[in-house]
Amino acid sequence: MAQDYISFLACLSPCRFEQVSIVRIQQLRLQPQKFHLLEISIPEPTMNSSVFFLYLFNFSMIGALPIIFFKKGEKNPHWWLTAAPFFLCIGFLTLSYAEIVPSLYPQVSWQMQADIIATALASTSISLISYTIGTHRIPLNLWHQEQDQPHHIVTYGPYEKIRHPFYTSFILSLTGAFIFCPHWVTLLTLVSGIIGLQITAVKEEKKLQNHDQAYKEYMKKTGRFFPKYF
Repeated sequence: MAQDYISFLACLSPCRFEQVSIVRIQQLRLQPQKFHLLEISIPEPTMNSSVFFLYLFNFSMIGALPIIFFKKGEKNPHWWLTAAPFFLCIGFLTLSYAEIVPSLYPQVSWQMQADIIATALASTSISLISYTIGTHRIPLNLWHQEQDQPHHIVTYGPYEKIRHPFYTSFILSLTGAFIFCPHWVTLLTLVSGIIGLQITAVKEEKKLQNHDQAYKEYMKKTGRFFPKYF
């Protein structure tokens, strides 16, 4: 095959190829082309560290409230049942961040939007907790205590629009955690947390109505967890 190719070239330009060593040409070998298929792997989205630590701080503030703000009381089963969603939520976020358990993190197409919304909710929750603490002159009682009637009703500050600003901040944190890390566990903590806070708020409001008749008028002007505009 090589000799036929050389003869063909020699016919075209005999003077040129007479000087070419036949031995040299025979040493030429057609090497098969090697194609290397590059494997491009797209890494799975990882949780945003800044947003995660923001929620770690947010839930730490919530967990520290019984120590730094609320009065000392008995942490009975009802108290633990109401608080359980918050412990479970931050625990699951931590395990997901450490990649110990799989998480259904948002796809790249809307990951940034989810992080922005989650950041806004956590920041609002932290701000509302701080604002509510600064509104009170004396600490509040813990959840589900036998003697938890307040000395007076607070109707200024965040209480001017909503009756339970602490609970509002808790709901915001759970909602943001679900948006930041969408999973059936965070959804469960959100739903159970709202139900628990709803039951607790209704129970507290009944006691407050019996304690102060003016509280009924106050309820007409405010919302339970969010401002009442209608």
